[in-house]
Amino acid sequence: MIARRMNAPTIITEPNPPKAWIETIERGLRLYNTAATGIVDFYPVVFLLKDAGDNVSGGAIGNIAGGWLHIRSLWVDKLWRGRGYATDLMAAAERYAIVKGCVGGFLQTASYEARPLYEKLGYQVFAQLSDHPSKGHERYFLAKQPLAGIDAGSRDQQDRASIVMEPYASVSVQEQVHRGIQNHASASIGLPEQMWSMATVFLRNEDGEIVGGAIGNTWGLWLYVADVWIDPSIRGKGYATKLMSAIELLATQRRCVNSYLDTFSFQARPLYEKLGYKVFGMLENHPKGHSHYFMKKALVAS
Repeated sequence: MIARRMNAPTIITEPNPPKAWIETIERGLRLYNTAATGIVDFYPVVFLLKDAGDNVSGGAIGNIAGGWLHIRSLWVDKLWRGRGYATDLMAAAERYAIVKGCVGGFLQTASYEARPLYEKLGYQVFAQLSDHPSKGHERYFLAKQPLAGIDAGSRDQQDRASIVMEPYASVSVQEQVHRGIQNHASASIGLPEQMWSMATVFLRNEDGEIVGGAIGNTWGLWLYVADVWIDPSIRGKGYATKLMSAIELLATQRRCVNSYLDTFSFQARPLYEKLGYKVFGMLENHPKGHSHYFMKKALVAS
């Protein structure tokens, strides 16, 4: 039997990709990371603020992996702000992380959000981006190590809301927290000319199989590249570079002028440096035994 010769995969820019395509990239990258580090522990972190009617009025959402707590979203409804509930949510997340053996925690925030709160809770800025998402605003990257816990203080008995752990919260509940953050950002800075949008490019072979991809988003002046993965069968042939070129082109078409990403010591820092990215922040021992690099690049419109 003669083996069929496969043609080179095609790069596809897809604004609304099927869920299975995204899952293919995420699963491939997760398997690569596990093989490289031996780290398999992963725990979802979801703590919700609920009022007496069981309505969601806030939440802290993130995960635990590699011995670190990552807070991705923290939000409290405006009707419940100023009563210490953001601190309560962070305290609950840290208590859980300490039980799971975490050595540190990290998160992102913006100049119009909660940097003073996080610093009060022991987090320190280790990196920042200027003019993100648009002129006059900053994005801060903060870390806390070790996790020593947070004193949430006493609660006024008149406050009829509670913090509950809900690790398998529905997608709609998690979207409510994310939407609350987005609404707060829009109210604080106005709507950037370029709104938040997914940015996704894929490698698809002639059989329709997804064999690589770059997943991220554009917002304001910035492209963020979250995940890049190439199937082992076609690595070393320049496809990662082609994917990065494609997603950067998409970003410049949306009038982005900068790009940033994060990578680990067991991943692709040399490739990104070759493509013009420079390290602007680093976390040591994240995950345990490795380093986490944050990199940025000015985009040039073609």
